[in-house]
Amino acid sequence: MNSDHNNFDLPPQDQQEPSSQETYDDAPAAPQAHEVTMCLAELSLWKDQCKRISADFENFKKRTEREQARWAEMAKESMLFELLSFVDTFELALAQQNGDKVGIEMVHQALMKLLVKHDVSIMAPTVDFDPQFHEAVMQVPSETHQSGQVVQVLSKGFMLKDRVLRPAKVSVAV
Repeated sequence: MNSDHNNFDLPPQDQQEPSSQETYDDAPAAPQAHEVTMCLAELSLWKDQCKRISADFENFKKRTEREQARWAEMAKESMLFELLSFVDTFELALAQQNGDKVGIEMVHQALMKLLVKHDVSIMAPTVDFDPQFHEAVMQVPSETHQSGQVVQVLSKGFMLKDRVLRPAKVSVAV
């Protein structure tokens, strides 16, 4: 057997055509690039969606924290409002001119200290009626006050921080 018969008319090594495998790998280069571009675009969309969901969740957490703080403040306000009637009762008892008031004064001081601890303060008295801070429970004629001025504070008003907890109950001059 001759070694020439084993080559079966193959072209020389440097002139050989590319094998079918080499042609297959080179041909779809453009479709692969398109697929990579599509995958990157889809990845970008998923990243954007993830960022939006994350931001929405952070906003939800912040909103929930604000709502919880507001609910706690409303509960505190409701409880403190109910305590104010005790303050009124103690002040009426203190105004009485009979008996020993030491025990009542101690309870009143303790109650006022509790209110201050929870950011409750007594409203400063004002001359002119202001519906944001006063509740007019009666109108009275007065020679010493102009119309619309507070004649008498019947129940003190109270503030919770910078909000009105309870308006002062007053009589107003007509």
